[in-house]
Amino acid sequence: MVKKLDNSFTKIIEKFDSMDSANSLELKKILNTYPYFQSASAFYLKTLKAQKKDSYYKLLPKTAILTFDRSILRNWLFSDETKDDQGDDKTEKYSFLDWFDIINNDTPKVDEKFELIDKFIENSPKINFSDQSEVKSSFKTEQKIKDELITETLAKIYVNQEKFNKAIKAYEILSLKYPKKSGFFADQINDIKKLKSKD
Repeated sequence: MVKKLDNSFTKIIEKFDSMDSANSLELKKILNTYPYFQSASAFYLKTLKAQKKDSYYKLLPKTAILTFDRSILRNWLFSDETKDDQGDDKTEKYSFLDWFDIINNDTPKVDEKFELIDKFIENSPKINFSDQSEVKSSFKTEQKIKDELITETLAKIYVNQEKFNKAIKAYEILSLKYPKKSGFFADQINDIKKLKSKD
């Protein structure tokens, strides 16, 4: 069945005439069997456009989605049309692909965007930092922050890292924070002092 389909599609491509209704019917049969066949969809779309069928506008979005490069599809669909030399005052109608091309042509290039950013940076006011200004920090606020962050896990880490003085300080802070566990923390402090005396 696939060979028969390949032969019929090959024949359509070799002797393609967009006005031939037999080709159009054959392409429709192929698309009914293989709905995501991009080439057949493009050829069928061209026949619908040439024959001015209403189904052209229904199939156009689907074919546009199936197509890797929409500009190729647009060029393929409009390749037979000749441009009018006379300027008509009629409003132009754009298809989906036309709008896509118009939007792409109007977007500024990346280099232009970088140039705009560079100009902004050059012209923007700068903040001067004086070297003489000193940041005054209160030891008490730092100590409060540290006290709030002390946990049993941190105290154990200090012990494992053999930072015994910090571990003792951490357990003292914890005993103040959690008075109910102060006996446990006192035992931990004694154990740390014993480890410290061995070193």
